[in-house]
Order: sequence, then C-alpha cells, then structure tokens
Amino acid sequence: MTLSTGPKIEQGASFEPWHDLDDDYRSAAGRMIEFHMMSEIFGPVQEFRWVPKAPSLEAKLIYAAKSQDEIGHGLMLMRVCQDLTGKTRAQYVEQILDGPPRFMNIFHYPWDSWADPAMVSWLIDGAEIERQATLTRSSYGPYARAMRKIVKEEGFHHHCGRYLISRMINAGPAQKREVQDSLDRWWPRALAMFGPPDAQSTHGATLMSFGLKLAGNEDLRQSWLTKFTPQIHAMGLEIRDEELGFDDETGRWSYTMPDWEEFRSLLRGGSPMGEDLQRELRDSRRANSWLLADADADADAAYA
Repeated sequence: MTLSTGPKIEQGASFEPWHDLDDDYRSAAGRMIEFHMMSEIFGPVQEFRWVPKAPSLEAKLIYAAKSQDEIGHGLMLMRVCQDLTGKTRAQYVEQILDGPPRFMNIFHYPWDSWADPAMVSWLIDGAEIERQATLTRSSYGPYARAMRKIVKEEGFHHHCGRYLISRMINAGPAQKREVQDSLDRWWPRALAMFGPPDAQSTHGATLMSFGLKLAGNEDLRQSWLTKFTPQIHAMGLEIRDEELGFDDETGRWSYTMPDWEEFRSLLRGGSPMGEDLQRELRDSRRANSWLLADADADADAAYA
C-alpha cells in the first residue's frame, strides 16, 4: 500500500508502519508524535514534585496515579515512534536527556501553588481531551489506537482535577482566592494550548492534508470555550478576560488573543523550567544507570 504524494490523502485512509509511506508523510507524523511523546514524559516530572506537597493522602494518591499514567503514555508513544522512524529506545532516551527540550508550552511555566497542578488537570487536560479525541481517527493507525487509551485516562485526570479544585473552593475564602489566582494564571495558557490561528500555524495545513490531524486549532479552541466557560462560572470563579464573549449570530467566542510570540519562543528556545525538568531527568537516569542499562539492552533486543 503506497501513500499518495498528492496534497491531500483520501478521507478515512489509514496507514500502518509496514506500508510504503511517503517520506513527507513519515516526516510529518514523526515530528507530531515525537512532540506528543516528549510532552507525556516531561510533564510528569513537574507533576510528581507536587505529590509530597499535596494537602491530603487522597490528593497524593491521585497525583501519584496520574504521574504513572502519563509516563505510561510516553512509553507507549515511544513505541509508536520507534516503528515509524526506526530509532531505538536508547536513541530516544538520549534525545530526551540531551537534545533541546521539545514539549507543550504549559510545562515551561513554574507552578506557584498547590492549586496549579489541580488547575492544570482540570483545564489543560480538558483542553488535551478536546484535541486528542479527534486523533483517535488519525490516519496513522498505531497513533490512533494509542490515543483511545490515552483519552480515557486523560478523562480520569480531568475529573480528578475538577474534584480537587471543587474541594479547595469549598474549603474556605482563602483557598478559593488561591484557586482564582491560579485560574488567572492558567486561562491564557489554556487558550494557547491549541496553537495559533490556523493561518499562522506552521505545520497545521500539512498535518490536516495528511489526515494526521482532524480539526483546526480555532475550531478546537471554540469547542473548549463552549464547554469550559459555563463550567468555570458554575464553580463560582471569574474569567478575567475583558474580551471574552459569545456572538449569537456567528456562534463564536471572542477572547483576548494569547501572546503567540511567547508561545513560539517557548517551543523554539525552551525555558529555565524546561531546562530544570530535563536536568532532573538526567540526574534520575544517572542515579539509576546500574539498573537501566541492562533494562534498555533487554528491551531493544526483544524489540529487534
């Protein structure tokens, strides 16, 4: 089965690693899935730091389980990438530890209070579900199948975040102020999660033409706004965005546009937080090298 080199593949087409994939398709799919894989691996490093700081045993258990899930997502996607690109697990680990950190914008920001990891689980994982649910129909079969499991587990993370936020809001005025402050920080970052408007997206048109991506950035953002704006208000929180509003005639939301130059700068040049997360992974790898060297060798031998 050979992938057409035309500008758009047939709707509903699905491809597997053993198919004769066009080089442009393979490159686009590899770039997209590698970015997702690295985000799933770097994110839990930041999240797990908050497990010891969690205000209750229940919250500790939730975030320990969430961190474990995210690492599992990263390892599953690493296997998808291996089949697609031909790189080994060891090569990907080296790229993660020593290469430029490439992962989602939200992990480049510091988390200032316990409300932040809960807010990220509620709003950001909710944004991820909005995007990832469409990817269960992606044209690259192994990725689409992996996304079915990932979306289900992200749903658990989202609901846990909403539950923890609700507990904080109901705990008293001080805790509610902490949640509101966190929402103020994360609202523009959540809007930016979907990427710039489609006309400004570097790779969006290519990914859409190949069927790797199924929905445009702005459509996803609009759908998320429709679902989450009433949720936030129902929690008794304020969205402090003077441009936020819904136009009944167009059926579209207006909002304050995120700083896309900051967004691109984070993805392109990294951040002190990104470097810190990468340093922690390197330190962990070094501390456990006596065990991991044999494990990596056995994994690659079994995979060969």
